[in-house]
Amino acid sequence: MRSSAFIALAALFLAGPALACAGPNVQISGDFQTGDKGWGEADAQFQPKGSEAVFTPLVSTQTARWNAGVALTNLDACATIAMPSSTADATRSYAGILFWGVDKDNFYQAVVAPNGMFTVARKVEGRILPTPPVNWLQTSALKLGPNEKNILRVTIDGQLVTVRINDTEVASFRGQVPDQASHVGLVASSAPAAVDTWTISDFKVTDIVAPAQPAAATPTAAPAGEVTGAITAAPTDCGAGKVLFDDGFVGHDSSWGGKDGQFAISGGEAVFTPAPGTPVMRWNRAFVFGDIDACAKVELAKATQDPTQSYAGLLFWVQDGRNYYQAVIAPNGYFTVARIVDGKVVAKRPVDWKKLDSIKTGAEQKNTLRVTAKGSEVQIAINGKTAASFAGEPPRSPSYLGMMAASAESKKGDSWSVSDLKVTAPQ
Repeated sequence: MRSSAFIALAALFLAGPALACAGPNVQISGDFQTGDKGWGEADAQFQPKGSEAVFTPLVSTQTARWNAGVALTNLDACATIAMPSSTADATRSYAGILFWGVDKDNFYQAVVAPNGMFTVARKVEGRILPTPPVNWLQTSALKLGPNEKNILRVTIDGQLVTVRINDTEVASFRGQVPDQASHVGLVASSAPAAVDTWTISDFKVTDIVAPAQPAAATPTAAPAGEVTGAITAAPTDCGAGKVLFDDGFVGHDSSWGGKDGQFAISGGEAVFTPAPGTPVMRWNRAFVFGDIDACAKVELAKATQDPTQSYAGLLFWVQDGRNYYQAVIAPNGYFTVARIVDGKVVAKRPVDWKKLDSIKTGAEQKNTLRVTAKGSEVQIAINGKTAASFAGEPPRSPSYLGMMAASAESKKGDSWSVSDLKVTAPQ
C-alpha cells in the first residue's frame, strides 16, 4: 500500500437499492472515481467497474478503500453487498462499510459474513482492538447463500452510530468521533484458505435526515466529538480539561456490554450486583484513551456482611479482560490500586490497601474517585484529596476505561452503583 489514496476509495454508486439513504444532500453516489481525490488506483485487490467494485483481498487479509475526496462526520451510507459465490471459511470472510476513516491505521468498520453474522470493529494505530464496539452477532436479517445481495446501512448522527441490514436495525451504539477530518468507504476480507470475491454496488452517502422540529425551541445539540450531555451536574472533584467522554447512565448503552443479572444501567446509575465472593467488571468498548483525568461516584447500596471483601471503583489502562489496573474503594474506608496481568493480580500492588480519612464509610455514601494518568505517572484522589501517586506501566497504544465492583461472600451478595462518569484531558 503506497499511500492513503492508494488504499483509499472514491465516489461510489448510484441509488437503486441504496434509496434507503434518504438525506437531503447526496455526498457520494454513481460510478467509482479513481485517483488521489477518489478511491485510489485500481489493483489486483480492488477493481472498480462503473457503480460496482469487486474486492479480491489476499488470503487471510482485508482490503480497505475510501473516498479521499469527501470528508464527512454525520452521514447516512448504504451499499449493496453480494455474498461470495464460494468461500473456504464463512466465519473468516467478510465485507462492509468503513467509516470515521482517518487513515489506513484508524477507522471503524461494520461488516457482514456469509455465516449470517455481523460485527462493528475498530482499528486504532494499526491494530484491530480486541474488544469491538459490537461483537459478532447472528442476525436473521441477512440473506444467505452464494451471490445473495444484502443492503448494509450505517447512519451517524454525532456520536450515535446505527447499523441496519435490509432495513432491519441490528445495532446502535455511541462511538468516538475523530478529532480530524474522516472518510467513508468499503472493506472486504478473504478467509485464510483461499481468496474470496466480494462484489459491492450502489454505494451512496447522504447527509442525515434532520429530525422534525417541535414548535417550542429545544436546546442546541453538542457538536460532534464533544460531550453528549449525559451528565447534568458533574462531580466538582473532577478535572476541568477538555471533555473526552461522559456518561450520566440515563439508559443502557451497549458499548458497556449487555444487561444481565449482575449489571444494568438506568436512572442515572450503572448498578453492579456481583454474585457472592466474585467481582464484575465492564469497560466501554467504543472509546479508547491516551492520557486521562477520569472520575466517578461510587456507592454501596446496603450494608455488607464483610466490608473487607466488598469494593468498587474504576478500571484504567484496560487492554482486555485480563490486563488492566483497578483503583477501588471499600466501605470500611480502605482503598487500593491493583494491577492485573494475564488474569492474575500482580503480587506487588502499585498501592497497597490503606485506610483513608477522606473516604465516607458505610452504605449509602457516595465517594468521588478520580484517576489521573499522564504518561506513566498516575495520581489518585478521593473526594478531592490526594490518595496516592505512583509510576505505572501504561499500554503501548490507547486503552479502555471501565468500572468494577465485588461482593463479599454473603448469602445475597452486595450491590454497588457508579454514577456521573467523566473523562477529561489532563491539564
